Amino acid sequence: MCCFECNSRESAVTRIKRQLRSRVLPCLLAIAAASAAWADGAHHSLWVVKGHGNQLVLLGSVHVLKPDDSQLPAEALQAYAHATALVMELDLNSVKPEDMMLSMATLGALPQDQTLEQVLGPALYARFATQARADGLDAALLEHLQPWMAALMLDQAQMARLGYETAAGVDQQFAQRAAADHKRIIGLETVDEQLGLFAHLSLAQQQHYLRYTLDEHDRAAGELKDMVAAWQSGDTRTLERLLGEGFEDFPELFRTLTTERNRRWLQILEPLLNGTQDYLVVVGALHLVGKDGLVALLRERGYSVEQH
Repeated sequence: MCCFECNSRESAVTRIKRQLRSRVLPCLLAIAAASAAWADGAHHSLWVVKGHGNQLVLLGSVHVLKPDDSQLPAEALQAYAHATALVMELDLNSVKPEDMMLSMATLGALPQDQTLEQVLGPALYARFATQARADGLDAALLEHLQPWMAALMLDQAQMARLGYETAAGVDQQFAQRAAADHKRIIGLETVDEQLGLFAHLSLAQQQHYLRYTLDEHDRAAGELKDMVAAWQSGDTRTLERLLGEGFEDFPELFRTLTTERNRRWLQILEPLLNGTQDYLVVVGALHLVGKDGLVALLRERGYSVEQH
């Protein structure tokens, strides 16, 4: 019986891996992603942290971009050139695609005896299936996904349909440079740790999250314009407000995705400020703004942090 269950589970995981490989972009946490060309104005989403004998440059990342908007600012490239190593949410150069897909399929799969329609209920599932078809997804092929993964699939499909690409995103661009230059990347967490942030949500929270994704789906493209304007001008107040609005119905998810992670990351970043080598830290812009952002946390600890 045990072997039969394992084989059945492996079969479901294999099916999901095929679906994810063709649809889901490698960068998972694109919730706060926006397309933006870097402005020539007074500020970027970039901060310099002065250490005892070195500096960290914090660069707010956009995980997916349109190719036409993907040019990196000269100041960020200069910081990269001077950095001994990159610090990123994930060490993208050491993550094998097949391992990532296995983690996604395993952590994002429902128990073998459940389907997405069963856990969502008829009404919510009907909404999901309709939107999935509109975004070019076959809802029937997603029947074994947990609601949080189904929600991410919708987000990713919409971004792809609008012309956004992970390869053009800030993370991938720097990872590719690091690979070519043999520059070390320090990962702040693993793929399983990232996915676990969603996989550990209760079923009720996942249903709520999927429902919110559907509610906001049609407005997402329009709201992106305000976020782009704030990003381009380095307007952290507006950026913070816009990002906060996206999580106002999910305080626990916000705490899990941002506050708790920022404090864990700080335990890795702060020791780097005691050395003599410079580092470029590339993380999602959501992690840099607000009272619980890395900028505020570092300032609380007495470090000089200046936006450039």
